[in-house]
Amino acid sequence: MDLKMYRLTFESKGYEAQDITAHIANVIRESGLVNGIAVLYTNERGCSVTEIEYEPELLADLEQLLHRVGCVDKSLCNVIIGKNVFVPVVKGSMFLGQFKRIVFVDISRIEGSKSVVLVLEGVFKGN
Repeated sequence: MDLKMYRLTFESKGYEAQDITAHIANVIRESGLVNGIAVLYTNERGCSVTEIEYEPELLADLEQLLHRVGCVDKSLCNVIIGKNVFVPVVKGSMFLGQFKRIVFVDISRIEGSKSVVLVLEGVFKGN
């Protein structure tokens, strides 16, 4: 078993949800990971990474949910949404549900570059 680590950056408007599934899948494919696990994590303040059924009104729906549960502090929101995602990789592809997507959520209201760390562990081609 081997381990590879990547730091990925995304431009954010400061209040948005970005579907990053295709980008993550591309990194996995280029890494040569055959079977293993992909772990994504962000330490950005006011940002989260989650696995969800992505749709255009996702951010509005999340905001309604967070207000309903009384989440007014960004650090508490991170607890509810989550800062990381673990995805099995089987035969070179992420083992996500049929409509599941990996989404980077930024509620910081601060525009700029945001980062995610991607750790791949498992069996890679050529090993």
